[in-house]
Amino acid sequence: MSSPSSERLESPEERLGKSIGLREKVLLLWGPGIVALGASIGSGEFLLGPAAATRVGLGIAWITLIGAFLQSVYLYSWVRLVIAYGETPIAMMFRISALLGVLGALFVPLTFAWGSWAYLSASAFTSLIVGGVPTAPHADLTTVVGMALLFFTFLALNVGHRVARTLEVLNWASLGIIFPAFIVLAILLVPLSTWGELIMGIVSFGYMPPKVDLATLGTFWGYTAYAAGVSYILANYFKDKGYGMGAKTGFIPGTFWAKETPVSPSGRLFSLTPENLRAYEKWISLAREEVLIFFSGALIGMWIPMALAYAAANELGIKAPYGVPVWLGLVLQEAGWGYAGFVAGTLIAILVLLKVQLGMVDAVGRALVDALWRLEGVRRLAGGDVRVVYYGTLLVYILWSSLVFLVDAPILLILVAINAANAGALIGVPALLYLNYRVVPKELRLHPALVVLNVIFMVLCLVFLGAAIGRILD
Repeated sequence: MSSPSSERLESPEERLGKSIGLREKVLLLWGPGIVALGASIGSGEFLLGPAAATRVGLGIAWITLIGAFLQSVYLYSWVRLVIAYGETPIAMMFRISALLGVLGALFVPLTFAWGSWAYLSASAFTSLIVGGVPTAPHADLTTVVGMALLFFTFLALNVGHRVARTLEVLNWASLGIIFPAFIVLAILLVPLSTWGELIMGIVSFGYMPPKVDLATLGTFWGYTAYAAGVSYILANYFKDKGYGMGAKTGFIPGTFWAKETPVSPSGRLFSLTPENLRAYEKWISLAREEVLIFFSGALIGMWIPMALAYAAANELGIKAPYGVPVWLGLVLQEAGWGYAGFVAGTLIAILVLLKVQLGMVDAVGRALVDALWRLEGVRRLAGGDVRVVYYGTLLVYILWSSLVFLVDAPILLILVAINAANAGALIGVPALLYLNYRVVPKELRLHPALVVLNVIFMVLCLVFLGAAIGRILD
């Protein structure tokens, strides 16, 4: 990492050229947290959470609270470095060693490059075409729809001046539908007794339901919030948004409307003057607000679907397959809403799963750009245009994911991804702590409490990963 330089760090007010109130935050600054939140509310919250709730009850809701909190601490810790240096976490891992950087980059596609979210959203989309849950005769149709949805995500990421901004707008729009829908449905369908059980589950720390082992809980933990130890990739959006020194290192632009934008393969620390440190703290304050949005949304996004599924199964007696994408549509249909309810619930499923796939496609592209853009030969072949590498990797990813559709095991693929996500903490946390104590100046180091929390997060990821491996080897 570069030594402190003579770089001046603009404050958020200077960057925008105006004072900052709630309106400016919502319209101009609160972007990375919304993208992170949109990516976090997906298969784990909409499928694994409800399936677990109906199978073992709401007593495991405490895992969501701990998992979302520790992931938020982990993300916030990385964001502090991104703001200070204008580099992504993977780029900073390369400064420790090439092997660590390569592993940090590879854990992202290992977690996300399975196309399972698109397959699941395709299954939901196909259910609207066939008027019910897709069965074996509909497999080819589901595959074709899934491939089409993957290419749709590729096209969507081409639109706009800045890819991160495109994701912001799409997530604002989709979350603006999903959250109100969840809340209204919860008010209408979930009785007070279920809310009581949920509250008890939230505070029942350490509770283990009968016949549930650590490996099973690990699947629940792995997709609470956003992909456990691989969530460092979310810090990229703070750089692309221009937080702190990120404004000096460029961003990934779209292709349809944007001009070529210079992207630096590395960043550097601002000069440690009192003025710059005050500006840094202002950026950090904004980042804390964004991480709080991520944390709060992750809790709501897991707990409400769990409560809905649990109430439907136990209070309303609706026997639906709660691990499939159309479970909510089936619940609404059986609850007296008819086919209109099935359509409404299925459309919510499509929005949830497709927006996550959009984020996953982008995350894989970003991780590989972080690794490849460091190579001078790659930059020269790309003519200095980062879009050549970013969109090239996206095309390869989409082709690969389309082939994965031929493997008819989307839930299995999600479980594979969960374990890769847990393993990511074994790279991310040590790298973070090394940078904190060996590279970052003392004025910017993490509070000791944050260090301890990150270590706890890594240990828990290791425990769940070990339990999963033990089950496989058993």
